[in-house]
Amino acid sequence: MAALLLITGKGIARGFRLGGFKCREIEEDSDIDEVIEEEFEAGGLGLICVEERFHERISDRVLRRVRKRGLPVIISMDIPGRWNEAAPEESHIARLIRRAIGYQMKLRK
Repeated sequence: MAALLLITGKGIARGFRLGGFKCREIEEDSDIDEVIEEEFEAGGLGLICVEERFHERISDRVLRRVRKRGLPVIISMDIPGRWNEAAPEESHIARLIRRAIGYQMKLRK
């Protein structure tokens, strides 16, 4: 069975570990490509959940390499910084467009 790994910033993984998840905490200036490649080479992973602020820094080279193999699937997750803190207001569609074209568009209602 393939495993799940969560990659988060320092101090955030405690709650996930209490839930029994495998976690890896990294520093703000860590090379996310290097971290993912280490886990990719170790094998056994089916899903890697990466905190959104780090997910945006994953290079296309690493994403292509992972997609070519099929597993693990890499997804981003948005984690609020504090209890009851709301995530910044940005629609899901706006985020998808920004990721797809690499440019922030201002959408009006």
